[in-house]
Formats: sequence, C-alpha cells, structure tokens
Amino acid sequence: MTSPARPGTVAVRRMTQRLAGLLVVLTAPAWVASAVDQQSLLAPWWNLLALVVVGGPAVWLVVASWRTADVRAPSVALAVGVALCLLLWPPGVVDVDGADQGLPWLWLVLPLTMAALATVGSVGLSTVYGAAVGVVYGLLRLQPIGGSTSFAVAVLEAFLLLTLAVGPAVLVVGASRAAARLDAIADDAARASAAASRASAAVATRRELDAVVHDTVLAALHTAVRDPAAGELPRLAERALETFDSARHHRVDGLRPVASEEVGRRLQECLGAVAPDADLDVRPGPDVPADVARALVDAALEAARNARRHGGGAGTVPDIGVFVSGSTDGQGLAVVVVDDGVGFDPSLVAPQRMGLAVSVFGRMERVGGRAEVVTATGSGTTVRLTWRPEESL
Repeated sequence: MTSPARPGTVAVRRMTQRLAGLLVVLTAPAWVASAVDQQSLLAPWWNLLALVVVGGPAVWLVVASWRTADVRAPSVALAVGVALCLLLWPPGVVDVDGADQGLPWLWLVLPLTMAALATVGSVGLSTVYGAAVGVVYGLLRLQPIGGSTSFAVAVLEAFLLLTLAVGPAVLVVGASRAAARLDAIADDAARASAAASRASAAVATRRELDAVVHDTVLAALHTAVRDPAAGELPRLAERALETFDSARHHRVDGLRPVASEEVGRRLQECLGAVAPDADLDVRPGPDVPADVARALVDAALEAARNARRHGGGAGTVPDIGVFVSGSTDGQGLAVVVVDDGVGFDPSLVAPQRMGLAVSVFGRMERVGGRAEVVTATGSGTTVRLTWRPEESL
C-alpha cells in the first residue's frame, strides 16, 4: 500500500504539470505552422501518423495538465510519438530537394518533448531518451532529407537535445526531493507540536486540579479544623465532591456560549457555601465560552473566600460585594469582588500560597483572561476578573 503524497510533493507535481501544459500551448503555434508548411514534403501516411502520435498526446497533455489527472502518461506518449516520427522521417520524405532546403519541423517540438518527459521524474530515463534522440536527429541532419547541415552543427544540435533532456529532469527531481524533505520536516514539526500540546494540556490539567483541591478540599478541611460545627461545612464538602466528580466526567464543550445571567446564577448558587452574606449584583453582558464562565465563577468564589477568611479584623467579617457586568463596549465580561476588610500588602504574600497565584491569576490566564488585585493594608481589597475575546486569541 503506497503512502499518500504529501502537500509539498503534490505542489511540485502540480506546478510541473501546469508548466508542461503551458509549454505546449505556447509552442504549438510555431511547430503546427511549420508542420503544415512542410506537409507537401512528406507522404500522406507520415503526416497522418504525426497528427495521431504527436498532435493527440499534445492535446491530451494540455487537458490533463489543467485537471487533476497525471500528465506522465501523455508525456511518455508524446515522447514515443516524436521518436517514432523521427525514425520514420527518412522513408516519409517524398520531396528530397525541398527537404534539403530547411530544418525538419520536428526540431521545434523536440524541446517540448524533453520538458514534458521530465515530469516523469527520472533523470536516467530523460538522459537515455535525450542521448538516443540526439544521435538519431544528428545523423538525420547530415543527410539531404534532414537539411544537409554541417557535422559541427549536427553535433551541437544533438548536444543541445541532450541538455534539454537532462536539465529539466534534474530540476524536477531536485524540486521533488526538496519538497519531500520539507514535508518530512513539517511532519516532524507537527509531531513535536502535538507532543508539546499534550504536555501543555497535562500541565494545565495539573494546575486546574491544584486549584480545585485548594478551593474545595482544603477549604472544607480548613473550616472543619477551625469550627467542626460550622453550618457551611456540609455545603463545602458537598461542593468538593461535586467538583471532583465534574472534573472526572466533564464532557462539556469549552466553546459553548454561556450567558452572563448564567454566570450570575452559578455565583449565587455557590456563594452560599463560600460567603453566604455576600451581595450579588448581575447586569447584562455578552455571552462567554463555557470554560471562561467556569474560570470567572471559580476565581470569583476564591476571591470571596479569601475576603471572608482573611479580610476581617479582630473576629469581624467584612462586607463583600460581587458584581457581574459587561464592558462599556459590550465585548467583554467582568466579575468584580469587593470587600471593606483590612486589606493586605501583596508583596508580603508567600510564594507557596496558592489562593491568588493558582486559583485566581492562574485560572484567568488559562482562558486568556486577566485578574487584577487592588489592595493595601487597611483599605479593603478589590479583585477584578475580566475576559475579552480579542485578548484570548
């Protein structure tokens, strides 16, 4: 079973096919006119033979070159037909005196034949054909029926035919090999890119798992240690189990559009377990992809959890507000979490703390969004989560 042709190889083949067909179209007027002019020098059977074995394959080659068909068959047919006419030229000449006055019209079609034969992609075949045809044509040119040219001119013409045969074949083979090499490089690059994508997906999955563990499991454990009788503990534990079950069985298309109202509804459902006293304000905004909606909700919940856990002072709980709205131009969606707590100094947050780095900033970065924290000691905290389609590309 042969392997399918690669894009570069196909492109080179199509280019050589088109060039061969174009060469027929460009040269046909000259050699057809010359053939008509010399038809009286040749026997009717020879003229009929030339029409069939030269004209037929030439037309076939033009048609095939502009379709999806391979031109190698008509190219070989043209080469065989021209060689046959060349071999039968001596018995086909009926007017020797007239033939002695000029160049056989086959000379005009021979360069086309050599170029067409190059589409076969074999330097050896083109070389053998060019050498054989060159010798036969050179011997013919020395005779009266071939124009009675000098020996030097006959040798020069024979050498030119050989050059016309070898040159295009070398170019076609070289271009084909270069294209095959580029195809191989492209395949290697595609495999490397796929491997990198898999590695990147694995890293993203691990980071998301870290965020899920931090937001649900650790939050539930923290609450249990702090206050085993806390009313939100069962809801935190239930959310942890639901989150892990969703992560294991999640099959929702991440590009499915989710309305801003749905983002608000999810926040309302989950805030009861995280910050039940938070105020929620949802205003119309554009739809966002499902994975963006999840990131906005989860990051906002983590910001609200941090505000409730760390924002108060001396046993107090800060007031928390969560606002969902579209951008002023209607293209993006923002979720803002505000508290009036004690605030903090971001430079003093330990690097190993996962709350902001993984669950807020990391989540938004993975979906092409942004997270911004504005806070200072004693002035509360504002966490702004934004997503715009042009920034996620």
